[in-house]
Amino acid sequence: MSAAIPGPAVHRPMLMAQQHADQFTPRFLAYLPENLHVYDAFEREAMRIVRRGFQHYSARTIIEVLRHNSALAEHGGGQWKLNDWHTPYLARLFALLNPASAELFEFRVTKAVGRHRAAAANDPTTEAAA
Repeated sequence: MSAAIPGPAVHRPMLMAQQHADQFTPRFLAYLPENLHVYDAFEREAMRIVRRGFQHYSARTIIEVLRHNSALAEHGGGQWKLNDWHTPYLARLFALLNPASAELFEFRVTKAVGRHRAAAANDPTTEAAA
């Protein structure tokens, strides 16, 4: 019998995002803890697509489906925060957590992560600049 680890539970998506923080924007990393339900719904929809036999699909289409479904289900201002800026990072997180299905989405270099890296490299107060 193993002892429980003290402290708050860290969800697998959060842990993976933290371990691969260089692939995400600080804005997405700040968004994720309060919106794990969005990632969970994204992953469920993506896995449904995988089970249907699709080898490639659009992450933006999944977000639009989630928007549609949440708009029909929510009454009086829902809890869903589906910002388009987070779509590529939800897809990247899915690929990290589901390596067998990692090729479902096509990834491009994200400008926001590149800008963040460049800013960190030019900031003398960060370790990256040292």
